[in-house]
Amino acid sequence: MLSFSCEKEFLDTKPAMDLNVPTSLEDMQLLLDNTSLLNRSPAIGEESADDYYMTADSWKNQYAKFNANIYIWAKDVWEGTGGIEDWNKPYTQVLYANVVLEQLNKVERTSVNGVEYDNIKGSALFLRAWSFFDIAQVFALPYDSNSAVTDLGIPLRLTSDINEILTRSTMKETYEQILMDATQAADLLSITTSPQNGNRPSKAAAFGLLSRIHLTMRDYVKAGFYADNVLKISNTLMDYNTLDTTATNPFTYDNPEVVYQNYVVDCEPLIYLGVSSGYSIDTLLYKSYEVNDLRKYLYFKDNQGYVNKKNLYSGSIVASNGIATDEMLITRAECYARNGNLDAALKDLNDLLVTRWESGTYTPYETSDGNEALNKILLERRKELVLRGLRWNDIRRLNKEGYDITLTRVLDGEIYTLPPNDSRYALPIPPDVISVSGFPQNNR
Repeated sequence: MLSFSCEKEFLDTKPAMDLNVPTSLEDMQLLLDNTSLLNRSPAIGEESADDYYMTADSWKNQYAKFNANIYIWAKDVWEGTGGIEDWNKPYTQVLYANVVLEQLNKVERTSVNGVEYDNIKGSALFLRAWSFFDIAQVFALPYDSNSAVTDLGIPLRLTSDINEILTRSTMKETYEQILMDATQAADLLSITTSPQNGNRPSKAAAFGLLSRIHLTMRDYVKAGFYADNVLKISNTLMDYNTLDTTATNPFTYDNPEVVYQNYVVDCEPLIYLGVSSGYSIDTLLYKSYEVNDLRKYLYFKDNQGYVNKKNLYSGSIVASNGIATDEMLITRAECYARNGNLDAALKDLNDLLVTRWESGTYTPYETSDGNEALNKILLERRKELVLRGLRWNDIRRLNKEGYDITLTRVLDGEIYTLPPNDSRYALPIPPDVISVSGFPQNNR
């Protein structure tokens, strides 16, 4: 197993490390099964998005000041400190992945251990791709093919040597690395995951990640292709009529739609959104669910006039942003619509929604207008994937498409806005990291 002691966090400074690196395939798998550390994504994108709001009193009383700053898209989010977990968590995951990949080079792949070897290597590559992708969604601007050669991406740490001097890669280099890792992972991973650990990546999970990446890049042909590959392996949809609309936990973490389970790290706003009357789901979003739409009752609960979230696809109060079949189906529907296959897009949309509405009440959606269908699909995407860690990514890419989504907060009569394609769509790198590394800071 890997153990290390650090004077300060990874990439915050150069830590003193005591590494007992894994040498056997069994130990490498155990290392990758550390789900409390590895199956976690930054929360600051979800905090910055528009699916919820908090009252002025709740905003003022944030225990961590940076959560209040994130909420209003302040230029100085960290106020000289903070942000370390959202930066260090994914880079620590990268460290684990790199350790495994380097140790695998010292183990002979044989006909006896080949499947295990490939799955471990594929899992490490998947983890590195996932983590780099997470970092790019919050600490770099949205991908734009027209400026990717010059736009700042993220530092790409490809070895376990923490003393290696890094620079910020370009956006083009960042996404090339992410795609290369995810593609190799898809080639190596098995179709099924081990029943011992539902959080292990699989071939379908890698295809799902590739679909997300290409969707973010607005490559709707490849995003649809990889979503389709997921659905060829796993296409189960729950019938929401079989779930208890009165339960606080209507879903389990290993529900049949989950292809790969991952969690958004704990943060005050998202946790209290589930329990406090000072936090609520966006009013217009909540009103967009019709009376026979079971998502309205399975996803949310009334709390003294505020609409709190229930425990969704994580099965717990923490949010899930893992890969699931409903996401892949609505992604494929969007890609079909954008690529001119209206009949297939409407079929995917209706196949999803009929499982979400009260039995016998859903009327299949029909239209001959491709733009109208696309707008309907995007609306249902937001309603289906609410608080699943994807809204921030969607806003960023849709504004690149010209959707002109302006985010607004109102607190004590003061209005805060985040206009489309604003530089604040890249959050600032934590100042402690900047002071040690010399990385160029994001322009706010």
